[in-house]
Amino acid sequence: MMASKTDLCKPCLTAFSQPLPNCSVVGHADGVVYKCTRDHLCQSSCPMCILIQGLIDRADKAYGRLSSDEVELRLAHDRGSHSGYRPPAWTDPDPRRQPEEDSLLEGAEDSPESWYSLKIWLTPDVYSYNATSILYVTLAADFGTSAAAHVVARPRPVDTTTTFSIIKRWIQHCDGHHASCRDATHNASEMPRRLLWVSNADIFPDIRVAPVSTGKRYIALSYCWGGAAEASTQKKSTSATIAENELKISFQSLPKTIQDAVSVSRELGIDYLWVDALCIIQDDDNDRNHEIARMGAIYANAYLTLSASGASHCAEGFLERPLTEYRESDFFEVPLQLPGKGGPTLVKASRAGVRNIWSKENGNLFWFQNRELLHTRGWTFQETFLSPRLLIYTSLQPYWVCREAFWSCGDPGPMEYLRSVYLQDMLELREMSDRQQKYMQSLPSDDPNSSAELWRWGTIIHWFSSRRLTLVEDKPLALHAVRDKFTRHDPSLQDCALGLFRSTAHMDLLWHTRHGADPQSKQLSEFPSWTWMSFDGGVTCPFKYGGPQESSMIKTHDEFEIESWPGCDQFGRLLPDSSPMKLRGITREVAIPHRFWKDGYASAQDMPCFSLRVLGLREDEWEENEDRIGHITFDQYRMPSSDDDFENNPPTRYKTLQILVIALQKEHIDNTLSLPDDRQGYEATYGLVIAPALRAGGRHRRIGFYKGGDNSVSYFHNGVTEEFDLE
Repeated sequence: MMASKTDLCKPCLTAFSQPLPNCSVVGHADGVVYKCTRDHLCQSSCPMCILIQGLIDRADKAYGRLSSDEVELRLAHDRGSHSGYRPPAWTDPDPRRQPEEDSLLEGAEDSPESWYSLKIWLTPDVYSYNATSILYVTLAADFGTSAAAHVVARPRPVDTTTTFSIIKRWIQHCDGHHASCRDATHNASEMPRRLLWVSNADIFPDIRVAPVSTGKRYIALSYCWGGAAEASTQKKSTSATIAENELKISFQSLPKTIQDAVSVSRELGIDYLWVDALCIIQDDDNDRNHEIARMGAIYANAYLTLSASGASHCAEGFLERPLTEYRESDFFEVPLQLPGKGGPTLVKASRAGVRNIWSKENGNLFWFQNRELLHTRGWTFQETFLSPRLLIYTSLQPYWVCREAFWSCGDPGPMEYLRSVYLQDMLELREMSDRQQKYMQSLPSDDPNSSAELWRWGTIIHWFSSRRLTLVEDKPLALHAVRDKFTRHDPSLQDCALGLFRSTAHMDLLWHTRHGADPQSKQLSEFPSWTWMSFDGGVTCPFKYGGPQESSMIKTHDEFEIESWPGCDQFGRLLPDSSPMKLRGITREVAIPHRFWKDGYASAQDMPCFSLRVLGLREDEWEENEDRIGHITFDQYRMPSSDDDFENNPPTRYKTLQILVIALQKEHIDNTLSLPDDRQGYEATYGLVIAPALRAGGRHRRIGFYKGGDNSVSYFHNGVTEEFDLE
């Protein structure tokens, strides 16, 4: 039976208590009729009337105010989408969910049982039927209520007490039911050197740095330091302050984000907290390198990782922001005739109408993408990837991500958030990484597949490369822990140099700038041209997905050899006296016509290239299928300058570039008997675009990535073998 408390006026109460049709099965002129007057809307304090008045105001502005005081609308409900609340099938449901709610999420999204929002529109014979004349009101229902079996979204908590109650229930459930999470955490033999002791806030409000000699249960903090101004306020441990910090650190001296992390630890009853700024001696290279080398273990062995994604810098804090944001979109209650209930049931409706976290322009979750800066930072990649349990404090609410579950306090759902900040694919990669370990451990040591990657290193490159670091030279350090995890799974992945492994160099060298990369991205002088770390932006690899099956499709070219591999330290950084990367293989030039340049700039992506035969032909004499032999993706948006470059008055009709062939791709068909002998079984060629180094000395540099079609296999048969020292 419906509770009597509601803030709706009598006309709204009467109208919305009627059975509402599904808007997808009714016409524009159908739906429950709702009539009222403009005077009533203007004078009413009813939250639904306020929303309807906003709709009228928008229509008046678009079409002009009508003379009549009468207002007529149509009402229906929209079943919407519940994909944001439906995690992968292998995950554990939120412990607050009831069986009836599981049935809703497991059902089809177009089911009439699923309610997502109310749809209110002006009578189409008076106003045009378009976005201006339609209002959507988001609905929500609390976990465990009768309405929750039909309404998809859940309201977020409005106070910290309720929020912490939910988090504690998540932790209790995970501790008791998720064996893989328990197995992945708290290895007492691999602890950080220091932790913050934060216990007994009532008796000891201050904290201190505590050296660790035995296993302790601790929370690891993942957060953004911020820019130079914010970082200057950061409380740090240095050679001069570590002794003092081991005695006492005033709580008030900490930046707000660290204060909030201490408060969360105390609320959850965890006595120790790991914060890099205080637990690593920042001006001691030996201590810093020692802890960075163990960073994977620090996050992997934490009881949980607290991810302060809602704070853009250390002075901002994250506990109060969700509540501040949420005041803009609180709910009121509206009686609705839900299926099978026999009478109206109170359902929460958003005072903001359509939920205000959505972009008003196109309905996508750019709100999160513009605010969750933590997930764009390079150092936090390994923290997210390696942590078995993440408590992510976003700008709206906390989320729980562990080995077996994705949960949210309320709307938006966990998958909706993870997709919006590009974490879903990375977390699936993390899960595959664990499966990889179990798969390899189950194989006999002499099995040829025991070292096969289920997920390639190229996938890590793809996701990590688009993240930003204040100091670009820290790229090898920020990726070290993830790289270490991969090498433990596959012993053949050794000799890592700046993000490339020697054993898979025939694939790792073939990185290229990502489609849609920022044109302002540039090459970094801190790294040699052959590594993807030299590009200041997102890159990808042609073989980033795959596994044993894809491995069998790629073959190193018979003439390709690595004659010299640079020497590196434990983090994959080049040693000062390291020899250059020396490659040997088949090379041949290709030609690019002048017409593919505009104002001296080359398209960075998929620049068509042609055989040298076209140099003696007019364009109308080309044989497109014969002469076009692939495309080039340049590492810069500006072509390297040379005497033969195309400027305002091109001296030639073509630019010629040298290709070093590295790998071949096998045909995807079984029958290759009809193929020409010179390309038997192969359908593509992969290589690097090579140019002379900018400085004298006889060395070369990489300037792009090449992929050739099936005719490129025979074209490079007529190439010559050369050696290149790359810088």
